[in-house]
Amino acid sequence: MNTKTLQLFFQSETASIPLEIRADSGQLVHLWGPSGVGKSTLLARIWGSRSIGKGSLIINFDNGQSLDLGKMSPAQLAFVRPRLMTYVAQNPLVLPRSRMSDWFTDYSIDELHERLFYLDLAPELLQRCATDLSGGELQRFVLLRAVFSETPILLLDEPCTGLDPKRFHQVVRLLKKEKDRQKLVIFSSHTHETWVDQSIQLF
Repeated sequence: MNTKTLQLFFQSETASIPLEIRADSGQLVHLWGPSGVGKSTLLARIWGSRSIGKGSLIINFDNGQSLDLGKMSPAQLAFVRPRLMTYVAQNPLVLPRSRMSDWFTDYSIDELHERLFYLDLAPELLQRCATDLSGGELQRFVLLRAVFSETPILLLDEPCTGLDPKRFHQVVRLLKKEKDRQKLVIFSSHTHETWVDQSIQLF
């Protein structure tokens, strides 16, 4: 299965989110709208932690193979999903006393420091625990861990919320870098953005 080049088709027939998403590798897809319109629910449905209902989630690969995640059993989904997607919830759970360095033991120091630089995170922060970081620092470390996952699809629930303009542009730069690496990035926010490939407004 070649996961570098893929196409995602998501269709929801639920009353609350009647929409379709068609997206390809190397795209930034933006879901936006005010609180309560279903952005987090939609991402959770794509991830699989919430039922798709009558809809479907089909991933097509360039070798002609297709997977319909909406029709998979829980056991099949548990096997396939972490190989295809990384999901970062709006308020992710982290072990409070875990050191940041423990999150990145499988990666080279040079590669890690390069991406720390992208998000303006000092290398010495790697020796701190989650409880010793500010909310913004922890938010960026969680995003960094998602980027290092190497899955072809990233699902990010409001990754830029609460960031000042400088940090916002750093996150944008990182997401664009993942797009250039042919990842499909689907993320949510409250405001319309013009630097993406697709912008889908939820009402």
